[in-house]
Amino acid sequence: MRIARHAIRHRKKKLAVRKLKKSQFLIGKCLSAFKHGVKIRFKSDRSILKRPIGPSPGSLIGGAGEASGGITNIPGILVGHAEDESKRTGCTVVLCPQGAVPGVDVRGGFPGTEQTDALHPGTATELVQAVLLTGGSNFGLAAAAGVMDWLAERGFGAQTEGGVLPTVPAAVIFDLIYAKGASRPDAAMGYAASQTANAGPVAEGSVGAGAGATVGKIYGRPMKGGVGMASWQIPGGPRVAAIAVVNAVGDIWEHDRIIAGALQPDDTFVNQTRAILEGEPPSDSRSRNTTIAVVATTAKLTKAEASRVATLAHDGMARAISPVHTQADGDTIFCLATGTDTSGLVGNNAVTAVGTVAAVVLEQAIIQGVKTAK
Repeated sequence: MRIARHAIRHRKKKLAVRKLKKSQFLIGKCLSAFKHGVKIRFKSDRSILKRPIGPSPGSLIGGAGEASGGITNIPGILVGHAEDESKRTGCTVVLCPQGAVPGVDVRGGFPGTEQTDALHPGTATELVQAVLLTGGSNFGLAAAAGVMDWLAERGFGAQTEGGVLPTVPAAVIFDLIYAKGASRPDAAMGYAASQTANAGPVAEGSVGAGAGATVGKIYGRPMKGGVGMASWQIPGGPRVAAIAVVNAVGDIWEHDRIIAGALQPDDTFVNQTRAILEGEPPSDSRSRNTTIAVVATTAKLTKAEASRVATLAHDGMARAISPVHTQADGDTIFCLATGTDTSGLVGNNAVTAVGTVAAVVLEQAIIQGVKTAK
């Protein structure tokens, strides 16, 4: 009995010594790593928790914007840009003169929108003729009047006893700090953007509503944002496309790395999500931000289904931006369904398919918006 107890005590002592030596080894390894500036990473870390060193070659922002089909690959959709002379603010109009079934989903804590209530199921508005995306914050909503004038002059809109009445919902970005001294978007600018609208290649980057867009504004120094587009044809089904104006408070991620966002003095990325996780208090800034977008599709959707597609599209925004939907963002996504698809994909199946693709093309449009910014 005594021998058995002695053996047990001996095994416990050996186990304790092994644990102590292992702990000492790990502590020594950590101290050595921190001494040489090496950050310890654990296998449980997710990619969002990593701290990228800086912009990777080929993804630096500053190149000229490229032309792309994007959302104008949807038949019946036209896009036009207009900017102030300083090129520090502007507006972008997405026209669907023959009308499209609308939907909307607002997720940000500081939205600036117009006529979004008219897009909800149960209201009398069945079709819209355009969506305005604009800089100038709430002042920029004035540009919607110019878009309505352009449409009404050409007979596009609902027929009423008082004449043609176009419906033009709108959303704004806060670019007042970057656009300081520039003329705010107004009715004349909205009209000018409508005049330039076409179904061909559309400029991306620091144009239109993206002229004064910036990203990465909780900590550090921000980088330029802009307008980006992407589209996808579902084999045998409807086409889905997106246009985004990227003016986020968060960083922009492509897969597992930041490609644009808040910069430290040495031009490396702060990684704002990681900073919050590590207890860095968010700055008490009065700056407002917002990423706004339009998803367009040839699918046949009701207003309720179009709004659900807009909801699903926010997943793409969340994949490309972190943090996202904050109290300093007014993130808003519109959906326009033209109904020209003849594949027979309708109802819940259409919402699932189109919404899933919408999230993908919106994610790519956001990435494209910062890659083409200057």
